[in-house]
Amino acid sequence: MLTLNLIRHAKTNQVSPTGEDYDRALLDKGVSQANVLGNYIQTHHISLGKVICSSAVRTQQTRSIICQHLSEQCDFAFSRKLYLCSHSEILSVIEQVGKDEKTVTIVGHNEGISDLASHLSGEFVHLRTSEMISFTFPFDSWEYLIGGTGVITFQYRPAVFLPLPIS
Repeated sequence: MLTLNLIRHAKTNQVSPTGEDYDRALLDKGVSQANVLGNYIQTHHISLGKVICSSAVRTQQTRSIICQHLSEQCDFAFSRKLYLCSHSEILSVIEQVGKDEKTVTIVGHNEGISDLASHLSGEFVHLRTSEMISFTFPFDSWEYLIGGTGVITFQYRPAVFLPLPIS
C-alpha cells in the first residue's frame, strides 16, 4: 500500500522583491498556517515519508516550517520540475524521486496540485493555501497510479485568523 500526501504552500505575498513569481515569500498568515499544519501533522502522528518540494521560495519556506514541528527527521528533496507544473508532471517526479518510498509528500502549487488531487480521487478537489490531503493506494509501485484509484484518508486546512492592525 502507498500513501501520498499533497500540501499546497502557505499564503504568500502577491509580489516578490525581484518581481519574479518564483521568489514570492510567505506572509505572516502563511507562516502561521504552516506552523499550525506542522503541529497538526505532529500531534496526529502523520508520516510524511519522503518530502518532495518545489524549489520556489514559498514552498521551501512552507516545508521548512512544517518540518520544524516534527519529532522525526524530515527526509526531503527539492525539484524545480514541481514549480507551476501539471498533474502529470507531478506524477513523473513522484515515480522518479519517490520510487523506493511507500509514503511520499509533495509540497507544491496550484493548479497542478489540485488537479492531481482531483485526478487521483475522481472528484473535484481544490486545495487552498496550506491545505493538505492524504491518499492511500492499493499498489506497491508509484507507476501504477491512475485516475480514480486514490482513497482520501483525510483533508485538513489550518484556520488562521490574524488580528487586524490598529490604526
